[in-house]
Amino acid sequence: MLDLRKRVIDWVEENREECIKFLQEVISIPSPSFEERQMAEFLAEKMRDYGFDVSFVDGKHDALGTIIGSGGGRSLLLNGHLDHVPVGAMVDPYSGLLIDGADFGVEGQVVYGRAACDMKAAVAAMVLAGRAIKELEIRLKGDYKVAAVAQEEVGGAGTTSTIVDSQFLADVVLIGEATNMELALGHRGSMKFGAVVKGRSCHASAPERGVNALYKATKMIQRIRDDLVPRLPTHPIYGRVSLVVTQIEVSPKAFNVVPESCLFWMDCRNHPGFTAEDLYNELNQIIAEIKAEDPEFEATVIPTTLITGRTFSGFYTDPDKHPVVEEAAQAVSEIYRKPERGLWTFATDGRMYSRLGLPVIGFGPGEERFAHTQQDHVKVRDFLDTIKVYAWLACKICEASES
Repeated sequence: MLDLRKRVIDWVEENREECIKFLQEVISIPSPSFEERQMAEFLAEKMRDYGFDVSFVDGKHDALGTIIGSGGGRSLLLNGHLDHVPVGAMVDPYSGLLIDGADFGVEGQVVYGRAACDMKAAVAAMVLAGRAIKELEIRLKGDYKVAAVAQEEVGGAGTTSTIVDSQFLADVVLIGEATNMELALGHRGSMKFGAVVKGRSCHASAPERGVNALYKATKMIQRIRDDLVPRLPTHPIYGRVSLVVTQIEVSPKAFNVVPESCLFWMDCRNHPGFTAEDLYNELNQIIAEIKAEDPEFEATVIPTTLITGRTFSGFYTDPDKHPVVEEAAQAVSEIYRKPERGLWTFATDGRMYSRLGLPVIGFGPGEERFAHTQQDHVKVRDFLDTIKVYAWLACKICEASES
């Protein structure tokens, strides 16, 4: 296996320029959510060219590929998403430029462009690792699978489709979301709540005749920020609950009318010790307290998480229950360095596989702090090392031998 590991490393270094060019090509294809078809077809074709035994695009425009093993080994599924958030004010977002990382405060060369970090570099590495396996004529007992999915940024419909419709699963799942080359074992849950604050509209030239719903809403928002957020509980594994107001709108939308209604939305990242019901009760307690001080105050909580009946949406792959965590850490150590173990700050499609009882691990290039920003990029060195890690992990999990 030592010789095989060296051959994997050497293959990536010998094909360095081709690997970088492939990533640049992937970044150059726009693929915002719901517009992933071109990207999916490009990747499916490349997987066929690289020798994948099965490669196709499904109805959701997920690109799915498999290198079929000889049998008797565990299968490994690598999941990454094709869609990306809007480019915003990002300059040359689809350029895939190779530039000095000093512009972003990092050392070495980086590839710049929308989704470089979140998460086309990881997806490209998954496909290229498969190419390395085929060109090195490595025989795997278990299947090596790549699920390059659509619509992750808007709820995960792509991964849901691959699980429900295609039954595209494996014994071990790796999510390639950015981990800065560390090992991620899960993430907190995600809850979306809203609140509607009522007022009474009137002409803006005589505001004293009405009740300004926007002013009333700011009271509640201030109470959430100053009183509730500081006392949100911490969990030994998942860390602290976070809660932030993210959107606000009034009705009617007119410059010369005092608003009669104000709706604002909150994003809460929770753990098992702070449920949707807990947040619902906390918000209603704030409403009761403000109403006791201000009889004109009227508000209603919109508990979308409770309405949809969702349970805790986070997950954690416990190393004590799943030996594959140690296997993955060892594989990363043998290629790169010993990784730290932690959790993602944001949510991933890993939760969907974890609900099925599958062990889910996370490893990918890129830093969370650059995701969705105008500085979206990935370090070239980390990208190349990720290809090596994915190929080597496949050798370990799927039990490789040289033909």
